[in-house]
Amino acid sequence: MVRPVDRKNIVVYLGQTFQVSIRRACKTIELAKSMYYYDSVRDDSEVISKLRELADAKPAEGQDKLYARIRLQGYQWNYKRVRRVYLLMGLNKRNKRRKRLPARVKEPLTPTQKLNHSWSMDFMHDTLMNNRKFRTLNIIDDYNRKALAVEADFSFPAQHVVATLKRVIHEYGKPEKIRVDNGPEFISSVFIDWCREQQITVQHIQPGKPSQNGYIERFNRTYRQDILDAYLFESIQQVRIITEDWINDYNNQRPHEALNGLTPQQFEESLALIG
Repeated sequence: MVRPVDRKNIVVYLGQTFQVSIRRACKTIELAKSMYYYDSVRDDSEVISKLRELADAKPAEGQDKLYARIRLQGYQWNYKRVRRVYLLMGLNKRNKRRKRLPARVKEPLTPTQKLNHSWSMDFMHDTLMNNRKFRTLNIIDDYNRKALAVEADFSFPAQHVVATLKRVIHEYGKPEKIRVDNGPEFISSVFIDWCREQQITVQHIQPGKPSQNGYIERFNRTYRQDILDAYLFESIQQVRIITEDWINDYNNQRPHEALNGLTPQQFEESLALIG
């Protein structure tokens, strides 16, 4: 069905193109001449203003929800009128706004004073020989730089991150804090809510500031040099086996300058003797 406003435009087009009178053009498209000259006196400015205000404040809500809000605020516009203005404004074609991160507070990367006070966690990426991509979830204890886990898999939803943390916590105990970046897995409600239940503080670094997660960044560089850049992997199982051997060497055989030349395991044992 052609709307009256569109039929008016057709009359104008016919008159300008074929030099016919308005009366004849209206007759040609079967539009009453009175309809051509009729101008609506309806003022929708207030409806437009209110819809724009609500749509900006609640971008995820649709027409029905906005109409319900309008009625609750005491406006008596009927549903058909609000719907007409809603469609004319193109609000049914709104793009979703990008999610905004909460403000991240800059926290200095200071040395911790005990085991399980602060862990660092991050993802790395690589590919198998068949070009299939895989990821690793790397977790270390900031105090003695011990590699707690390097979990390799093809995908890592937040549920997988939580499952890995449960396993690591069962083996090493629970941390007071975990330092992470702003990746989707680390800002998901699944991960955040689980950490809250476990009374683990999640410290997100500021976007674009990887230096604020310097311990894990240094660990990642070593792992990439020794493993990811050194081998061609045929399968994800091969990645896991080689990584497991490397973790054993990293924790028990490789001396660390930050630990006065001790391995992470030796440093941990020295703490036990002092305690």
